[in-house]
Amino acid sequence: MDADRRALLGALGGALSSIPLFQTAAAGSGLPIRDDLQTGAGAGAGAGAGAGAGAGAGAGVGVEGQRVPDLGDGFFRNPVLAGDHPDPSILKDGGTYYAVFSSFDYTPGLPLWQSRDLVNWAPLGTALSVPLGSVYAPDLVKHGDRYFIYFPILNYRFGTGGKLELIPGRALTALYVIYSSSIHGPWSDPVDLKIGGAIDPGHAVGEDGKRYLFVNEGRRVRLTDDGLATDGDLETVYQGWKYPSDWVVESYALEGPKISKRGGWFYMTSAVGGTAGPPTGHMVIVARSKSINGPWQDCPHNPVVRTRSAD
Repeated sequence: MDADRRALLGALGGALSSIPLFQTAAAGSGLPIRDDLQTGAGAGAGAGAGAGAGAGAGAGVGVEGQRVPDLGDGFFRNPVLAGDHPDPSILKDGGTYYAVFSSFDYTPGLPLWQSRDLVNWAPLGTALSVPLGSVYAPDLVKHGDRYFIYFPILNYRFGTGGKLELIPGRALTALYVIYSSSIHGPWSDPVDLKIGGAIDPGHAVGEDGKRYLFVNEGRRVRLTDDGLATDGDLETVYQGWKYPSDWVVESYALEGPKISKRGGWFYMTSAVGGTAGPPTGHMVIVARSKSINGPWQDCPHNPVVRTRSAD
């Protein structure tokens, strides 16, 4: 890893540690965790979460038959979670990291995993017990003493001949939230936030103490104090950084906003360029503001992550 990339990842990691929804819980919170969850990377433990004997040097087989990523010598092998674990949203609570992933058309959905070192992971279960649609791009947060998962769904079904078709009377997308007093559940029934035409929710708390949900196309909506309903209308607050017109992309597609706070600044990390187009399309951009209300200043180093060539 080159020095510039290492510095960038370090800065992003520091920013994540200060997001309100990533802030650690009070010491001694006593959160339960599986006894077989190992602390590995950098400590030479060698065994992954739930790994069997002989798991050193990356040769072991861990939970759900996955290979153990921890090599036992301070190094690890990517991906640390092999298989189908898309769109991770990670929350640090005390000394434990929790992750939730897209589950799409599977029920139960929204699988949860836990780790103490971001390398060795063990499953906790699932948070969504009812079928809603295609569930993706969740956002896992803790606010006060409650855990929340905000997530969009696609409203479609398989029609005649296996063709996908929209469910009549519904918008293409909808945003829901579920909540629990424990990361282990039980989780609430899904609550419809009644926000149509929006995806990629990103929860944030402003300097005013109010809660907000940022979504695609540079928009946001204020939430009620309990986080279970909107308190206003969707509004556009950011136009996005514009890349040169000769770059080869799928579409502009400003999406995936995540808000962090560091050193008196709010940072908005987003994606542009499309997700299903040429390999040079998808990229990551950053903007910052002194207030959750803007104005947002584009980073002079945008895009901070980009594939420059298909070769």
